[in-house]
Amino acid sequence: MFDVAGRAADAVTWEPGSDELRALLASRACFAGRRLLPLPETLRSADLQAPPDTQGPLTPYVELLERTRDTLSGLAEGDGAGNEARSALLEAAAHARTGAVCLAGVREMP
Repeated sequence: MFDVAGRAADAVTWEPGSDELRALLASRACFAGRRLLPLPETLRSADLQAPPDTQGPLTPYVELLERTRDTLSGLAEGDGAGNEARSALLEAAAHARTGAVCLAGVREMP
């Protein structure tokens, strides 16, 4: 989730009409959130061959980050998470929220 949304943010950073700062902040938040989570069992992220479709609205990527935030927050509140895991999950959820807010504003320039 973080990888896909981060790649979308990277792809729109220098597009005309995009807010470069918000796109960079969204990308940074996605990278930071991804860094907090354990690697998949294959020890690498999923293969993402094609760049994300960023010609249309960025809403799907914003919604993906919002769902990621909700999921990570829910996992942190569960009984199975220890203090260290809970802290990492909440921090990753905060990065997902930041990424979503920033990415939502990339194309909202006056």
